[in-house]
Amino acid sequence: MKIRFHNGLLFGSVVALKVICSPLNGVPEGQLKSNQVIPSPLVIPASEYFDGDDGAWSSLALRVGNPAQEVRVLVSTNSPQTLVFLPLGCTSAAISPVPNGCANSRGGLINNSLSNTSEDRGIFGVNGNGVRFQADLVYSQVADFGLDSIGLGCVSGTIGPTLDNQTIGAIATASPFYTYVAGILELWLIQRRGIFGLGTQPLNFTTIGISSTNSYFSSLWSQKLIPSSTWSYTAGAKYRLKAGQYAQLIFGGYDTSRFTPNSASFILSSDVDRDIVVAIQAITYSASPTYAFVESTDPNFWLPEAEAACQEFEKPFGLSLDNTTSLYLINSAQYSLLTTTNPQVTFSLANVLTGGNIASIVLLSNAFALLASYPFVPNDTYYFPLGKSANDSQNTLGRAFLQEAYFTVDYERGNFTVSQCTCIDGATTDISTIISPTLTNSTSTPQTSPDTNSNSTKHLSVEVICAIEAILVVIIGIGAIGGLYLCRRHKRPISIAEIPLRDIDEDFSKDRSRITPSPKLHQIPTHTIQKYQWSKRQAMKCVNLWNFNLSI
Repeated sequence: MKIRFHNGLLFGSVVALKVICSPLNGVPEGQLKSNQVIPSPLVIPASEYFDGDDGAWSSLALRVGNPAQEVRVLVSTNSPQTLVFLPLGCTSAAISPVPNGCANSRGGLINNSLSNTSEDRGIFGVNGNGVRFQADLVYSQVADFGLDSIGLGCVSGTIGPTLDNQTIGAIATASPFYTYVAGILELWLIQRRGIFGLGTQPLNFTTIGISSTNSYFSSLWSQKLIPSSTWSYTAGAKYRLKAGQYAQLIFGGYDTSRFTPNSASFILSSDVDRDIVVAIQAITYSASPTYAFVESTDPNFWLPEAEAACQEFEKPFGLSLDNTTSLYLINSAQYSLLTTTNPQVTFSLANVLTGGNIASIVLLSNAFALLASYPFVPNDTYYFPLGKSANDSQNTLGRAFLQEAYFTVDYERGNFTVSQCTCIDGATTDISTIISPTLTNSTSTPQTSPDTNSNSTKHLSVEVICAIEAILVVIIGIGAIGGLYLCRRHKRPISIAEIPLRDIDEDFSKDRSRITPSPKLHQIPTHTIQKYQWSKRQAMKCVNLWNFNLSI
């Protein structure tokens, strides 16, 4: 839209002053603390790689240690820790035979002995000795834990913040987090790619008397590097757009271009190890409501065996359990049928099992057809990411679900939202800030959807913005008065002595003849009358002072 102002510089500035000093996009007047500088949201770019042997997953890049070593990892929405792989993980001691390109398939390897800032803390289990990680799913794996620096982003390219004294677990095995017995979840081990945890719970190494250390996410908030204790995440989808839709992770805000908002709001569970819980009121092929934890470490949908929820998927998709791998393998005929018919599965989610506002998340058939490779399976094959949970505490919507779902989790207000992802090629990023209630004069009401109560701000305090605008008003006002004076001065006739010689050539018309103006003779003494014409340059000086276009 274009707005044209005529002789309106000062008025336009006053309007701008009013807009800038008004409450920040929905924050009630007087609620924002006037002396508080609001940090901008922290947007973590994806690595632009799709990694994995249990599917193609969009990864993030981390810088570990000093000097920095780069790795690609997947996001764990539950883990409070970061897990990386040691060089031993690509030797026959860990996996035999060692696959080609092993280091790259694991997203890179970290040699912690090369870091000048690494501090060893000992050998611990990922879910033991005070290190809590999906206790209900019985994760079991030891790692060499220590403290070192972690930076977000690639070594070369977009550089995010680097935080010191972060907890890192280094592992070397090749087993997955999850194993199956007859398709039922029995034991969780470690996967073959590193993870970057978004959990909030502190890590306590109790057996050696070391005090707890904050998670990376909690450290960002405690150091005031983000505007609130919130994050937004979607896992991305290889099958979307021309080159795939990359994952997106934002601390302290959300991207409105990546989802379709809805009216549903969810309350975080008081169990910090299992906090992002939704009520599945219905699935297209299963009408039995149940609660499920949302967690991105594992790709699978873990649904109740006792309620025959898995059978409701087996029938329409023609699935059967493979006894060798304990996976729902998809043969070539089934895969061709899936891609041709493109069936969709809708998850109807709410905060409670019955009633309330519904968030409907639609998953395309491609979200269920994951390509597995060695060493996850002996040969490349597609599989359906479905598992049978032994009890309700193991019901989980995994990473495959987050291909089509966008989550925003607010730990300070104790709520979260889940929305349908939108995939638009070439869409412009539109980042909005979620302001912490501690940065306001009174506690804000809980957000019901990311588009209603969260706020976009500049990285400046209100006083600074208003002061800058007030100064601009004064400067522009002086300029406007000066422009008026210059225009009036140019309009009066001037004597021959006042005409600069450098402008003589510009005072001729195209036929090189003089043009005589028509001033009012009674206003000008006859001895000062001089034939002259404003040059184009002189005229534009005045025009430019009084007419301008403002594009918004």
